[in-house]
Amino acid sequence: MPAKSTKAASKAPAKRPAATARARRVPLLRASDVRMILQDLMTTVAPGDVADLLELEDTLRKRAADMKDPHLALLRTQLEFALDFLRDHLEGACPQIPYSTVSLLTAGVCYFADEVDVIPDFLPGVGRLDDAVVMAMAFEMAKEGLRRYCTWKSCPFEPLFGAHRSGRAGHKA
Repeated sequence: MPAKSTKAASKAPAKRPAATARARRVPLLRASDVRMILQDLMTTVAPGDVADLLELEDTLRKRAADMKDPHLALLRTQLEFALDFLRDHLEGACPQIPYSTVSLLTAGVCYFADEVDVIPDFLPGVGRLDDAVVMAMAFEMAKEGLRRYCTWKSCPFEPLFGAHRSGRAGHKA
């Protein structure tokens, strides 16, 4: 009788613990992937592209305002700031900003404007997550240029990086 139960047990599929299955999941976007997306986009940005992008400014601001999810508050802040920054750049108001900053923010806004990207925007609940990650990375990569712009504009710098949120363990502005 014990031999029979051993035989039956060997035919049953082995169950993997849920924690092991979760630990092997690969993230949809890695930081290196996001950097590569931004670098690919920013190398194609020409000065005239900023003007073309700002022709969509009202539409982009409306799309940002329509994002009501509190988890997307930083994306809304960054997008509105990026549009203000690009408008000032286009008008020549602050010429002392490195063009790499301009091209990074242009790349981030272009990524936001594209509705069919890594995670299509029409997917409820998750469609803007990649946009938020790309925009946050663009701001991080352009940090020093943004610091100069904020100094010139006399506006706070830290909220652009989520510093206005308290209680986030391990978060550095």
